Amino acid sequence: MSHASLALSPGLLGLLLTLLLPALPATAQQPADSIRAEALQDFHGTDMTGKDGPLAKAGLELLMLYHEYQAFQRRDGDTFSPSVTGARVTDGHVTIDAIAQDEAEQLRADLKDLGIKDAAAAGRIVSGRLPIDQIPALAKLGSLRGVALSQMETQGGVSSPTPTDITPKTPGDTVPTSAAMEESSSEEAPGPEGGMLIFLLSVLGVLLLTEL
Repeated sequence: MSHASLALSPGLLGLLLTLLLPALPATAQQPADSIRAEALQDFHGTDMTGKDGPLAKAGLELLMLYHEYQAFQRRDGDTFSPSVTGARVTDGHVTIDAIAQDEAEQLRADLKDLGIKDAAAAGRIVSGRLPIDQIPALAKLGSLRGVALSQMETQGGVSSPTPTDITPKTPGDTVPTSAAMEESSSEEAPGPEGGMLIFLLSVLGVLLLTEL
């Protein structure tokens, strides 16, 4: 039995190594450093502090989505799969909830000029599907106070405004979303590859012990 075990162990170890090596790059699904750097600079500005970047009003999540989409278009890929959690993307559009600085009708008109689809207003909130390419232009609208990825959905597939969830505290603030926690959550959340790595190392340890 011991000789059979010794004869099989190289094959088993080889199989484990074959499975183990693809599991090591656990950050493969994370956005590229260059994409993240571009989004952070748009949000924070050149000093990389505060929320005073040229496109800060769009929020970090939408800026990440924009730069990922630009990279996707340069690659001429088949299917766009953003890393931004909760982003509802279809046909180059993303569903948003935008807060008007004053009147929702003015913001709605400005958003229509940017090509928003299925625009709906409730109070000072305007929701709809905005072309991802127009996110920089969105951030520069004078009628916009803040914006967030839409987290709600109606029967027709159009977002339902949620004022209590997305109203900013001050005019200079971006809309409260998971964007504020984006940096920490991306570092803390373990991916499925991490669990596979731990499992394979455990099996490898058991096999080595049985050979002793």
